[in-house]
Amino acid sequence: MKNPFDRSPRLTRVVFLVLALVTLGVTALNFMDVMFFKAVSNDQCGWLPRPDGLPGAIITDVVEGGVTDRAGIKNGDILLKINGQEFQTPGQAMSIINPMAAGEYATYLVERDGVTFETRVEILKMINVTYLAYCLIGLGFLLVGTVVVLTRPEGKIQRLFAWYSIGALLVFGFSSLNLVPGVDPQWKVMTFIAAFFAGRLVAQPLFVYFFLVFPVRSRLADRWWFKLLLVLLSMGAVIPIFLNMVPDLPPWLAQMVIASPFFFFFAGLVVFCITYITSVDPPKRRQLRPILGAIVMGVVAYAYVVVLQTVNQFAVFTQPLLLAPGLLLAAVPAAFGYSIFRYRLMDIDLIVRRSLLYGAVTATLAAIYIGMVFGVGSLLGALIGEEENDILNITAFLIIAFAFDPVKRRVQDVIDRIFYRERMNYQKALLEFSQELPRQMNLDQILHSMVNRISSTMHVEKVAVVLCDETGGCYSVGKNIPAECCTFGEETDGFLNLLRETRHAQNFGLLADEPESYRFHREDRRKIIRSGAVVSVPMFLQDRLVGTILVGPKLSGKAYSQEDIDLLSTVGSQAAIAIENARLHKAEIERQRIREELSLARQIQQGLLPKESPDIPGLDISGVAIPAEIVGGDYFDFIQVSEKKVLVVVADVSGKGMSAALYMSKIQGMVQLAAHMYDSPREMLIHVNRRIYDGIERKSFITMIIALFDIERKEVTICRAGHNKALIGTNGKLEAIEAEGIGLGLERGPVFESTLREVRKSLEPDGLFFFYTDGLTEAMNEKQVQIGEEAILALVESKRSQSAAEIQRALITAVEEFVGPAERHDDLTMVVVKVKGG
Repeated sequence: MKNPFDRSPRLTRVVFLVLALVTLGVTALNFMDVMFFKAVSNDQCGWLPRPDGLPGAIITDVVEGGVTDRAGIKNGDILLKINGQEFQTPGQAMSIINPMAAGEYATYLVERDGVTFETRVEILKMINVTYLAYCLIGLGFLLVGTVVVLTRPEGKIQRLFAWYSIGALLVFGFSSLNLVPGVDPQWKVMTFIAAFFAGRLVAQPLFVYFFLVFPVRSRLADRWWFKLLLVLLSMGAVIPIFLNMVPDLPPWLAQMVIASPFFFFFAGLVVFCITYITSVDPPKRRQLRPILGAIVMGVVAYAYVVVLQTVNQFAVFTQPLLLAPGLLLAAVPAAFGYSIFRYRLMDIDLIVRRSLLYGAVTATLAAIYIGMVFGVGSLLGALIGEEENDILNITAFLIIAFAFDPVKRRVQDVIDRIFYRERMNYQKALLEFSQELPRQMNLDQILHSMVNRISSTMHVEKVAVVLCDETGGCYSVGKNIPAECCTFGEETDGFLNLLRETRHAQNFGLLADEPESYRFHREDRRKIIRSGAVVSVPMFLQDRLVGTILVGPKLSGKAYSQEDIDLLSTVGSQAAIAIENARLHKAEIERQRIREELSLARQIQQGLLPKESPDIPGLDISGVAIPAEIVGGDYFDFIQVSEKKVLVVVADVSGKGMSAALYMSKIQGMVQLAAHMYDSPREMLIHVNRRIYDGIERKSFITMIIALFDIERKEVTICRAGHNKALIGTNGKLEAIEAEGIGLGLERGPVFESTLREVRKSLEPDGLFFFYTDGLTEAMNEKQVQIGEEAILALVESKRSQSAAEIQRALITAVEEFVGPAERHDDLTMVVVKVKGG
């Protein structure tokens, strides 16, 4: 089940703020009881039980000059009664004087050397220095923990620290209880007891567990059996108290049960020290050093207090100032607060002191200004003998305004530079960057300018600007961040999609320690951890994600403030427009270059095609190739083998565009070579297939038809390799040639050769031979209807009496009229050969 705190930062803040306030309120009630309302009474001496269980107490450690000393009581006297009441033990005697108010006098019945006498002793109230130190520890942790969780509620370590701090205040705030059953109201008794046990149950395991995840996560933190062990140990220390079994335990064990929170607390601090020495990286030790120093100081102070109270059990009554070093325990939470806020140990940044100090200095400057106005007014009044004069006040104001205002502005500027130097540097950097951008149209220049500007302004060693395209992937320019750490996919649970959904900066300060709290997939998390980035600021152009800015930690060790994020966001917004302009500029240049190259390619390709029809006696020949794009894969050629022989070649490379055009030019050279090496079209096709098979992609192929016209023998030999059937008109009849064959490049050797068949036809007067590619018959109009073979056949039939060129023009016109405004999808090539009448 998903933790609701992971989903709602607001809920986290509300819950922990309420818990902190309730804990503080309940603890404050107990603090007032212990320190004021029910403070332990003190007569500045010690009481020891009498031997053999006799009633009364032996007086010892009388403070010289104290209330007991002034009452005439000496060490060794026996206290028999207080206010006429006998008592059996010193504890019972304390219950008699504790209800008395400070300054009241108690009547002591004292025995000295067998003589009894009464004396009056002033009652004081004990200052419980030790309890005060404990409360300061708890209060310090509560303040720091509450600020941490309110600042970064989504962090698991922050929430764990908040629980730690609440438990600390409950444990230390209720380390002393002065409840009086029957006197205190029932709700108060129940509340204090519940707080006492809740504090021990919650805090004791957390005192150790927290330091298993902070500052470096230990393997034990993920071991269920160790967590269970901590809980069982805590319960083992709470149950005897709950069942009132402590009086029946051996004294040493009873003392350990009562002091168990301190054992857990200091055990956790020991874990921290071990982690600091063995697992913390050297650069981070400087940030943790204040905590380590405070822990050592606190341990020494606590040991001192324990030893002192062991040696002198009455020190709290007779020499309370000797316990004052125990207040140094409060240095532990103070050091936590200092390190957390100074070195952003939990990704926290507070700028309270600077703002307050800035306000104080500015207010002082204003007060000086006003004071000088009144001072000059008073001086003028004294000089002319008038004390209250509005004209004098106005005159004084004008004098100060002209004389002091320039100085005031300069001083104000100095104050602004001192207190908000970073902000002024940011404004200057933004101004310079905005002035640079219009002059830069190169994408790499813009990205390098961004990286250098961010690095120098924010004093960051690791910076990367990542541009992302849903089709082209990611491209980055960085400083000390590898490019492989900046390649992110378009997965729905990926980092880029997180930026699109949230549209705000992402803080990765805890990513290495709490990777599971970040809602994008593992591979992207690993890349960001390897990059060393701690903040990512997305760049949007309207609603489209252009990219992101990744920055590593500052050299100063400070956290990124809202001003930092605002700077990065502003730089990103300005850069997004410039990047898009640079992309468009680059794309336009690239399109222009491609257009020029394609235009040149078209010229070259057109130059490879026959510029004019061959002049062969008895033949009327005309050919044309119209590419669907600037260049195409259709090809025709007239190769005059001899004065009486001409070779007509028509071919169609699969596909269209530049790749088809390249294959076409390659095929043309092979055919021209084969035409002078072999005598028959079949042999020519076999030769070309052998040459092309190993050099063509398996998904590509070429269809071709070759016709060898021999005027001397008055015959034509035709061989077709997978090409459209040629149309032949003889004896007034138009028919398709039946020659077979598969395309070039599909098969090699016998498989290909076995499919080729040559067809020979005689050249009769007015005979017609029509060769074409499928771009003619498959020409399509806006309704996606093809013109078809029948329409072409009928058109050729109707125009067969015309010249070859006229038939060709008629066909082109008919196709263009049929296609209309529809886009042409294939190259169109045709060759018309007519036999002249004899």
